[in-house]
Amino acid sequence: MEAFDTNVVVRLLVRDDEEQFHRADAVWRHALASGGAWVATIVLVEVSWVLRAAYRFDRSTVASALRRLVGTEGVCVEDELATQRGLDAYEVGSADFSDYMILDASRAHGAVPLNTFDERLGRSLDARLVL
Repeated sequence: MEAFDTNVVVRLLVRDDEEQFHRADAVWRHALASGGAWVATIVLVEVSWVLRAAYRFDRSTVASALRRLVGTEGVCVEDELATQRGLDAYEVGSADFSDYMILDASRAHGAVPLNTFDERLGRSLDARLVL
């Protein structure tokens, strides 16, 4: 199994640099054919941020791209269940994907409420807006 960094995953998803896309695609396909590709949770968080901030993708497009990525045969993610829960919350919520991943980790460790200044996240169950 081989791991992939944010910049390689972004090239695969946006294909904005043909030369880098082809290099990324070759190593990605090789990994999938020879044991799999592993993607850390923080990479997914960074990818979501890059797609929103740099490429101005809407949340539906970001969620769809991440779901396709993690649903690819041969791809393993660091925490598949947390990722699915984070994506589910992100698709219907107003906070960032990273916020929902933090909230999910807080819940998993019994550390709720999650105190936040983020008004969008503060509307979530188990989050509390610090006033």
